[in-house]
Amino acid sequence: MRIHTDLTPTGPYHGVVVLIDTLRSCTVAPLLFERGLSELALTPSLRSARAAADEGWLLLGERQGVPPEGFNYGNSPAELAGLDLTGRRAVMVSENAPRYLERVEGADRVLLGSLYNAGAVARTVAATADADPDAQVTLVCSGFEGEPDLDDTLTAGVLAAALTELRRSRPSGATRFALSLLRAFPDPLEALWQSVAGHYLRRLELERDLAFCAQVSASQVVPQLVERMPGAGSAPLYRFEALGAPT
Repeated sequence: MRIHTDLTPTGPYHGVVVLIDTLRSCTVAPLLFERGLSELALTPSLRSARAAADEGWLLLGERQGVPPEGFNYGNSPAELAGLDLTGRRAVMVSENAPRYLERVEGADRVLLGSLYNAGAVARTVAATADADPDAQVTLVCSGFEGEPDLDDTLTAGVLAAALTELRRSRPSGATRFALSLLRAFPDPLEALWQSVAGHYLRRLELERDLAFCAQVSASQVVPQLVERMPGAGSAPLYRFEALGAPT
């Protein structure tokens, strides 16, 4: 199995893609399914999200770290962890992972990964190698405002290390760099604290989210892209299902 890492999204992509946005979209996504959510769609567009609200979808999201007007909830995992979302559907908007889904949707399989579900993601990806020993896996870091960031790069290292333990793997140069961060930051919370995204959330007094997102392999849920749905204007909705969701 070949493991490639992009410190920011490029594309086009083939094979298996794990889209990483540790702070916070790809931590929130598995959490929502754990809280009973039945369907989740991601979009970068407030207009598309609000159009979905007319069909009964909850609106979760952020602009500059806070919920837009009219949204039910923000993207704070520390706050969302207490909700009962059984049977509900939700659209999530953020300024990182959703904007890159168009670049990765051409891959054979697209998963959402973070520290929070790292072990489950690694096992799901490793299972692909059972059918295709030469499978290409790309860990795509969302970064922050178009630049690489420490939180997602460290998560790529955690995922690469877990994959290497599960299957014989050939990491690329950028993956080797991500793996080296594991020695520099044995405590993931320190990496999140020092990241640009972490500084941003701390300015918004959202330190609790950093602690939540620093949990490694706390979730068994892996969100997988299943459908590109039309949205308002040119901005689509990307619908995800949960692999390993609790029943």
